[in-house]
Amino acid sequence: MKKIKLLTLGLMAAALCLSCTACTSLAENTETYFSSVSSILSNLMASGKTPQTQQTAGPVSTGTPLDAPTNFTIDAEGNYSFTGVADAEYYLLYFCAPDATSDSDTFIYSSEPIQDDGSETYSGHASDAFQYAFGEYLVKVYAFPDLTDDTRSMSTAATATYTYTGNQSAPQVYYYWNTFDGTMGVQVANMGDYLYEAYPDKVEVTFTNTADSSDTVTVAIEGVSPQNYAASTDALTRGATYSVTAVATSSSSFVLNPTSDTTTVSDGLTMGDTHLFTDGYMYSDGFANDIFRWPVIGENFDMANGGAAGLAPSMGGGRTTFTTTPAATTAGSSYTYTLQAGSWAAGTLELYPDGTFYAHETGGGPVNASNIQGTWVDNGDGTATLSYDHSTLVIE
Repeated sequence: MKKIKLLTLGLMAAALCLSCTACTSLAENTETYFSSVSSILSNLMASGKTPQTQQTAGPVSTGTPLDAPTNFTIDAEGNYSFTGVADAEYYLLYFCAPDATSDSDTFIYSSEPIQDDGSETYSGHASDAFQYAFGEYLVKVYAFPDLTDDTRSMSTAATATYTYTGNQSAPQVYYYWNTFDGTMGVQVANMGDYLYEAYPDKVEVTFTNTADSSDTVTVAIEGVSPQNYAASTDALTRGATYSVTAVATSSSSFVLNPTSDTTTVSDGLTMGDTHLFTDGYMYSDGFANDIFRWPVIGENFDMANGGAAGLAPSMGGGRTTFTTTPAATTAGSSYTYTLQAGSWAAGTLELYPDGTFYAHETGGGPVNASNIQGTWVDNGDGTATLSYDHSTLVIE
């Protein structure tokens, strides 16, 4: 028999606007979003407002608890189903640690409210409610009354166990060959994949000299985590060309392929006199809060007409373009340009006959006035490659 609806859909819309979704890895066990299921409801109540009245709802109800949902199941594919209860306005689905058996225990992931529409049974796929990592979970579903109903309170939980397993992704890799100090840095580029799988025990990046296979260097990133995803080596031979591959390994019981597929990072990288750099590689210049950085490399720089002299990460996750305009050549320089770092600061760029350059910007807004040196290599087609030497950076 279908349940009798006592509450308005308008108020349910308010609840839908107040969803709480935690998206953190089980491997890291970062259950830091709320202290308990009860506090979820408290936060919903305290911050809630309806579209019609813009009024703040009252405190958590101390009324009669709703009945708990029944017949709750979740299968190996993550499909869930439960029978609803009378007087419920919505339901919330939680993924918790296996030992989080109390209604006051913390959770790892939470769905948006599942509206009670008068149906007898509610079903769906957990992955449509939120993303979650490989692992073992105690899954809970609670029934909630209308936010303004002070005669009823949330139910206790209906529970089911669920184990999520799968294959780990092959690693993707960012790299940075620093021609000035002869180091090659590597970083795991697809950390977002592992957030919802399991972080590898190790990612190995192997460099094999294409002219001498005995010259093989493996860089290992051990214990991959959000805080540990990079490594470097100074063992590569300058002037040599290397093919590059990467593989991930995991001992997690929830990972079905302990060794991932092998990724071909490159068929040939030459450790030459210019930087090699993939966009997305993270680095710091030492500026306060890293809100401004100089570029690492400026590729295909148009020496006659200027233009972009490189890109750098900027505040808010975007990129700052360092734009140049040709200017009257300064004595001792081969080329002189005005330099604009995004919309913040102006300066100059000087290319010298000996293959070095000097760049300066005056600062403005959140950007520190600073200068940096580097080298430029004529590509023979009217363009040059600029390699910024970050060890020469001076914050003025």
